[in-house]
Amino acid sequence: MNQAQSRHFFAPRQRQKCVGFTLVEMAVVVTLMAIFLTMGLGLLQATRESAAWTQTTAKQERIKLALIGYLRSNGTLPCPDATATGTPPTGVKGTAPCLAALGRGVVPWKDLGLSAADVQDGWSNFFTYRVANRTPATSSNWSIKTGAGAFSINELTVPLVTFSLQERNTAGVLTTTPLSPNPVVMILSHGKNGSGAKTVGGTFNAAPAGADELVNANLASTTFITRSPNAVAASPGGLFDDLVAYMTPQDLLQPLITEGTLRACVTYCASPAASCTTVNPIPVGAYPLVCQ
Repeated sequence: MNQAQSRHFFAPRQRQKCVGFTLVEMAVVVTLMAIFLTMGLGLLQATRESAAWTQTTAKQERIKLALIGYLRSNGTLPCPDATATGTPPTGVKGTAPCLAALGRGVVPWKDLGLSAADVQDGWSNFFTYRVANRTPATSSNWSIKTGAGAFSINELTVPLVTFSLQERNTAGVLTTTPLSPNPVVMILSHGKNGSGAKTVGGTFNAAPAGADELVNANLASTTFITRSPNAVAASPGGLFDDLVAYMTPQDLLQPLITEGTLRACVTYCASPAASCTTVNPIPVGAYPLVCQ
């Protein structure tokens, strides 16, 4: 080995430059990944919440159509399924007249041709269903069509028994002016928190903390409150995420009159030869109505 070769052999080799992330760079990457993951989870949660609200309102509309169909076939509305607390609902209507507790319960899905899932909101709790059914004899009962207090077609414009609907505006003031005509059917979702709702197991969720939700969850209530969702407990009326749907007499009867399936008042007349007259005419049709 000559001198030149020896110098080359024993010369220190040049170190290769290391390529990679420093600890600071790794920390930045991890932080960014955490931020993006949090944003993604938030977006996913918001999407799910929006879907639950949309699904809930869509189901309420489907129940309305089913109630119109039931009225078309039977001339009355079904009583709620008022299965005892702790027992899973059966989907079968209660016995008319549905007074007291039978006036409020689960939508009787079997009698309406629906499934159990159809009468659960987007958070898998049962809708609360209420139908006008009060006494005394001077009050109407939409679950019966004969006898004292029976419902009649002439109640389209001036129903004798109704529920009142109140609304709390953006200023926090609760309005007291009722709808005209007032609702005779209420279909209520107790929202994401499910407070006061009946579960698939037949039990009730804990009572609401908010004053407005508590009114809606009251078993004997004939007044219902609607307002924008609010998660602030100290706001007027407290926490609120209920979705309140309703049907007036015209919502129920006008589709049947328009399509011609409610042929005069055949369902309500005493005999085929009888006539029905009214002081407050139905928006479509002439009077007197002769049963056909």
